[in-house]
Amino acid sequence: MTPIRRLFMVCSVIVLLISHASADAATWRFASPQTRLFRPLLADPTETRFGFYPYLNKNRLEGDIGGSWEAFDVSWDDSQQTRLRFGLHAGVFTLLRKDGVTYPLDTVDFLIGIHTDVQRGLFTGRFEFTHVSAHLADGFKGMRPSITYSREYFTLYGAYQWPYIRLYTSLRLSNHAIPDTRRWRLQAGGELISGRLFGHIPRSYIAYDLRFFRDNGAVANQTIQAGFLIHNTARTGLRMAFIVHIGRNEHGQFHDLNDQYMGLGLFFDL
Repeated sequence: MTPIRRLFMVCSVIVLLISHASADAATWRFASPQTRLFRPLLADPTETRFGFYPYLNKNRLEGDIGGSWEAFDVSWDDSQQTRLRFGLHAGVFTLLRKDGVTYPLDTVDFLIGIHTDVQRGLFTGRFEFTHVSAHLADGFKGMRPSITYSREYFTLYGAYQWPYIRLYTSLRLSNHAIPDTRRWRLQAGGELISGRLFGHIPRSYIAYDLRFFRDNGAVANQTIQAGFLIHNTARTGLRMAFIVHIGRNEHGQFHDLNDQYMGLGLFFDL
């Protein structure tokens, strides 16, 4: 079965399930500008996002372009205000090498998927189906040969949000993977966000993300972010962070290489 057919089948199942909800009990909103119910994970480097961060210990620069677009929203007026939101997410993840005053592109990963978010009280969840492919770029000068890197996977997320703390976990399963690695992934993490500093917009935060999978052995990728959020009441705006990553490389062409780095990031949370 082709990836397009898989995507069509998943979309059809989701639409059929939602259509069974009572039209009298639910409120529908189509194509209105809305943010995600399940907010993107701050420390997860595989989240679609707009931002860049130079490495402090290597001559490299990460540049990411992406986000999500919400198609429709459904809400039920029960005691905990249950909401369901469906949309599309896509991203481009690039790795550049500093060479004098230029930044040649080494590799690029492309991601596109569909998602369904749910919120009930303090609990939020996300179910997604995603396709990823990775490619070496013309600027790469290493001896490593290009490989075919392509996969589709299903991921189920769950998170619980208190006023200043969010804890989350996820399970990912691939139904197709070339090369035959990272067929599954377990994830857990947390985010601690302060109140407004000095009574104004900025907030400080620290976030930790752990991703456990098999790729030529058991691997635990860990990423930590600490910095400041300059967000509005809709939780969109600017994020500045100090980043530490320990584990394997998250780019598909370099998936089997160890990668430890520190960086300074600037992200535009939409």
